[in-house]
Amino acid sequence: MAPILVIMLDGLGDRPWPSLGGLTPLQAAHTPNLDAFAARSATGILASLGPGRAPGTELAHFALFGYPLSEYPGRAVFEAAGRGVPLSPHQVALHAIFATVKPQPDGSLTIVERYPGVPAEQIAGLAARVADFSHADLRIELHHTVGEQAIITIDGGASTDITDTDPHNNGWPVGSVQPLDDARDPAAAQRTAEALTAYLRFAYDALGTPGAPPDAERPFLLLKWTGQKRVLAPFSAHTGMRGTIVSSAGIFEGISRELGMEHRRVPSLPDLAADTRARMAEASAAFADGAEFVLAHSKQPDEAGHDKDPLRKRDVIAGIDVGLEGLADRAGLPADTIIIVTGDHGTPAGTTLIHSGDPVPVAILADAVQPDDVTAFDERTCGHGCLGHLQGEDFMPVLLNARGTVRYMGGKLAPHTGLHWPTDYEPFRP
Repeated sequence: MAPILVIMLDGLGDRPWPSLGGLTPLQAAHTPNLDAFAARSATGILASLGPGRAPGTELAHFALFGYPLSEYPGRAVFEAAGRGVPLSPHQVALHAIFATVKPQPDGSLTIVERYPGVPAEQIAGLAARVADFSHADLRIELHHTVGEQAIITIDGGASTDITDTDPHNNGWPVGSVQPLDDARDPAAAQRTAEALTAYLRFAYDALGTPGAPPDAERPFLLLKWTGQKRVLAPFSAHTGMRGTIVSSAGIFEGISRELGMEHRRVPSLPDLAADTRARMAEASAAFADGAEFVLAHSKQPDEAGHDKDPLRKRDVIAGIDVGLEGLADRAGLPADTIIIVTGDHGTPAGTTLIHSGDPVPVAILADAVQPDDVTAFDERTCGHGCLGHLQGEDFMPVLLNARGTVRYMGGKLAPHTGLHWPTDYEPFRP
């Protein structure tokens, strides 16, 4: 059965910018290898959550892997798993970062710097000051993980239906913790909001420097991505494939653990072509070791987009393209490999948006898929391809269809009715 390789260029999608002559960074980049790949492929555009909806990386991949959004556990669960913080199904988890804030005359706090918000050598000591707190029946613990990051766990019947406090932008005020209007258990959401508010007030005092002026900059915690662990079908049961993720990002280690996939960490290299070749080599090694599905992830386009420099993002994409020489010929891969190149979301290089709902191009090279007439890999040109406009829920079925293992819809041959047609179902024995 043909293996599947997904080359995921994180944050690939973008918008036209005057500094690029009205082109997107992808359109402006020199990408002969991606264009050659598109010329041999079926192409289209992809919106992982649907048109205009801006996902985080983990939510986009959850959808692209074929899981219903109703089963999404929240990013903090993946962050905790990736950093080795154990969670029970009864705990609520949040992701926290130590940032620098400045008090304002009206009592609010303005974010001065999120990353790196506090010098690394100070984090462990600060984390120890706010590691444990109780309010009413809820116990809050902070687990320092790496750098300025931490996981907060809440025991005692907390709710995930509360607001974040991190607006993801320097210069913006820190948000308050409030219950969501549509909270499933309003009373629990209110208790959770009150407990975290009390914790943050405690942390504000505990993290301050004695004797500092009232308006001095100071460390503080920003909270986001509330989640709660849940039982998810393993990727192998859901898709019928043994899956591997090749990445540098810790979030993918967490996704891998929660979905029962292998994770292979590849350090980021400053030479973009060499970095890309290293990921491709690791993907090839994973296939040799028995993987049937490999996602090779590059964070570089997303990071360039967050720098808000369209020219840099253009150059990053061009550097990655150099490392994809021979991709259209499946160089270094099994001869029948199904190859997909796409992105998970847009990261516009010139707005305050974190991510965008702009579509990303997608190209699929497979023996069972007929190429179209598209000869360039970019957001506009691929929009004319034969795949049309795909959403995240379409992605994995399209790949399994090309592989010849997609489930016969309506058929139920195994207890878990995943996306594939199973061959290892239980036979009847009279």
